[in-house]
Amino acid sequence: MRKILRVLLLPVILLLLLTSCNTETTYFNYTFKGEGDTWSGVYKQEANEKLITKKNKVTSESSKRYNLVLRYKGDQSDLETIKQMKYTFKAKHSSGSQTIEGPVEVAMLKMGASGNGSAEKEDSVIKVTAEWDGKSEEFELKYEK
Repeated sequence: MRKILRVLLLPVILLLLLTSCNTETTYFNYTFKGEGDTWSGVYKQEANEKLITKKNKVTSESSKRYNLVLRYKGDQSDLETIKQMKYTFKAKHSSGSQTIEGPVEVAMLKMGASGNGSAEKEDSVIKVTAEWDGKSEEFELKYEK
């Protein structure tokens, strides 16, 4: 009799645990691209949001990671002549900036971060501004399917 109770008790306990906590995860893995006359950019985001239902109470947890890569459209050796550069981006849920004292190297044209918070959605527009040696250019990055 005890053996039968043990065999039946384990599935019942597992069923109770599974039904008491429900998790649904949504992913927001997007790539945004765009360009101006002199610069182009790619913003890649990997994010998720988990909705957790526990005892009829809903909570959420989110995480995201992004990186922005800026690319000079001209001859790459021209980057070495830039004395000072600043580039920024602004999106609905994130922003960043970087200032570089020349000469500029390709590896310096990247920035990224990770953490918690809201993710960019498909309809987001990311505004990028590049300023170098008294010149300036603005362009937008949009979701690319």
